[in-house]
Amino acid sequence: MRSLRRIDIRGIFYFITVVAKNRRHILIEDIEIFWASWKGYPLQAWAIMPDHFHALIETKDTSISKLVHDFKIRYSIRYRFGHGSGQIWQNRFWDHMIRNQDDLNRHLDYIHFNPVKHGLVRDPFIYPHSSLTRFFEKGFYQRNWGQTEEIEIKGGFGE
Repeated sequence: MRSLRRIDIRGIFYFITVVAKNRRHILIEDIEIFWASWKGYPLQAWAIMPDHFHALIETKDTSISKLVHDFKIRYSIRYRFGHGSGQIWQNRFWDHMIRNQDDLNRHLDYIHFNPVKHGLVRDPFIYPHSSLTRFFEKGFYQRNWGQTEEIEIKGGFGE
């Protein structure tokens, strides 16, 4: 397999998608493992689905590859301790450098609408593993966002 080369720009925001091996539904069965594995790397926005997650994170002084690699290692160690062995993650991950405010808004919408897109809820505000309510409290979303209208978000998001 060829090695994937990523652009290493530090101190910017990235949208990432990380998927469990064979799309196993493991991520929200023990959500504490997920959060403990991000220690030191605060997520700015997120939607944690049963088999994958989307997040917005600032790289600061670390490359995006190292940041995701560290998360995957920490998560895998913790998960295997209580749930058995085997590969946890699909190889690689999807990343996208946030370029401007419109790009940021589009990716935030994608993250927060993802539970509805996957049929887990009809109202994105009731999904417990998303940062949508935090953004609502800061005035970024209306309470009826994602419920009364069909939302079409164009672009590639790594799913």
